[in-house]
Amino acid sequence: MNQEFIYNNSRICGKLYVFFKFIGLIFYSTTLLTCYNPDFYIGIVVAMFLSMINSVRYEYAHFKRCGTTFSSLNEYMMWKKEIWPKSKVFFSTIELSIKTAYFIRTFPPIFNYRNLCEIGESMLKIHILFLLSLYIIFGIFSMFILWIVFFLPISTRHREPVSLLIPMILNTNQNEECCICLDMDNTLAWSTLPCGHKFHWPCISMWIRSNQTCPVCRYRVIPVS
Repeated sequence: MNQEFIYNNSRICGKLYVFFKFIGLIFYSTTLLTCYNPDFYIGIVVAMFLSMINSVRYEYAHFKRCGTTFSSLNEYMMWKKEIWPKSKVFFSTIELSIKTAYFIRTFPPIFNYRNLCEIGESMLKIHILFLLSLYIIFGIFSMFILWIVFFLPISTRHREPVSLLIPMILNTNQNEECCICLDMDNTLAWSTLPCGHKFHWPCISMWIRSNQTCPVCRYRVIPVS
């Protein structure tokens, strides 16, 4: 399926993430590096700096392409590979590993605020506790989502296609590939979402039951049970 679409994701959350990393880097640079033996803290600050620089690079790449028209979903996916999206996971993992090692080394955490060094250490421990709690919650939530995606649709696989609040136009003679099943089967009815992207009617009906967005441009579609 070679349907054009405009990439217009403003990535507000990504920009806020970079901003808070920048604030954190300044704070820890002005507190932890004043400690008597800052060698371990230098490693933490360097890891944070590299992670922030990589995040800035990644967000700037998206910023430059905002408003760009891609000729197909495949072209968009090829562009995303070129900006190394997995590098964010790599740098974040290194940063979290160093912080976790520091937390284990200083366990149980003691919080003091008598000077800049102790303020930095205390805030770093709170920061690590918050991150670890967040990752645990995110892990539990991810497992719940995976359960819904891989197990819940099994019980609904033989139901009739879901109807939509937003009307869909049926097309029966499409000479193109459905990007969900990657098949050009013209014996199936085709459907056009309001965003203009076309799919096999059974494929998009089952997709929207679980995802409620267009597979190509993430246009919001609300199903009716």
